[in-house]
Amino acid sequence: MRLLLIVASGFLAAAPAWAGTGRLIVGFIPESSLTERTDILNRNGMTEVADLGELSAKVVELETPAGSSESPMKLASFRLMSEPGVFHVEEDFYYKDWLRGVSFQASPLPDLPEVMGVLTKFEKKDATEDEQPWGIQRVNAKGAWPRTEGAGVKVAVIDTGIDFNHPDLKANYAGGYNAIDSQKPPMDDNSHGTHVAGTIAGVRDGKGVVGVAPKAKLYAVKVLDADGGGSLSSIIKGLVWTANNGMQVANMSLGAPMGTVFMRLAVKYARARGVVIMAAAGNEGGPVGYPAAYGDTIAISASDSKDKIAEFSSRGKEVDFIAPGVDVKSSVPGGGYDRYSGTSMATPHMTGLAALAVAQGATGFDGVMASLKRASKKLPGLTANEQGNGLVDASLIKK
Repeated sequence: MRLLLIVASGFLAAAPAWAGTGRLIVGFIPESSLTERTDILNRNGMTEVADLGELSAKVVELETPAGSSESPMKLASFRLMSEPGVFHVEEDFYYKDWLRGVSFQASPLPDLPEVMGVLTKFEKKDATEDEQPWGIQRVNAKGAWPRTEGAGVKVAVIDTGIDFNHPDLKANYAGGYNAIDSQKPPMDDNSHGTHVAGTIAGVRDGKGVVGVAPKAKLYAVKVLDADGGGSLSSIIKGLVWTANNGMQVANMSLGAPMGTVFMRLAVKYARARGVVIMAAAGNEGGPVGYPAAYGDTIAISASDSKDKIAEFSSRGKEVDFIAPGVDVKSSVPGGGYDRYSGTSMATPHMTGLAALAVAQGATGFDGVMASLKRASKKLPGLTANEQGNGLVDASLIKK
């Protein structure tokens, strides 16, 4: 564990995109008492900012002189690591690009014949066909709806928040949590989270767009700000809230090029509490990012309308499934709709499919994974690193 501190600190110092916030996350050995933890922080001049008791950790603030280098943070970290009651320390960094690596906006639109050429033929029987974006059709969501629309399944959208007044989301919105400012509602001030939510559970009312699981319950877990940035501790707090409030599926359409000890612990904690985490593989065209690279999440790559892997999609042995992620139409704040591309857009298709599996009796990570595997089909011409188990057909999902 102590070696990881050195490695992580070196990465953060070398990468300009990672900006220190003057805060540390301090992990204590479980056997240490509250008094012992307080004494350690006091001895080292730390002020507690937040308690992450579920992870035996605290977020602390360190005062550094104006104009000082980053060395006070490093020195404080090493001092803390020398304490017998401390098992690990990480910087509570603010990362501005959680969304950059998993979503694009304003992508070029494919020609209609290209889109329709890969879709299953259907006869238009009612007005609800008009509200199905091509990705919803491609995963054959309507094939599951006679059995279930995901009613009652609790889905957390760990993102920029949700516009819970949007006409396609209002009926399914059930609450949430703002990890950035717990005194404020988790309203979306970016658009990313609202777009993700529409693909998961937009209502089936013949207007706008419909989601894969149109009766699932949406919970906004706001961990990112209007610019798509956020602190490590905010994301950890969002995961802990998700685990402690009975969420069954969570969507994480966000990512970073490297993981951290405490993010991994938070992901493990959520899985242990029964949360199935769907995570975007990334848009770098290279290795899978984090948290998708963790074995306790289900990693999603992106396909286009020709059933090819999207050029931008990350790939690797960690990829579990592939889903539509190019030119995806969904809801945006203010009652409107837009088309975005990215593994961010592929992931909510899978989150909706997971909700359909849960509604039919699948439980926990292993149960949902098994159900989705049985309902998946390999896309021709793609490698396992590109598509994992393949594309899921909703009509085949069973317990």
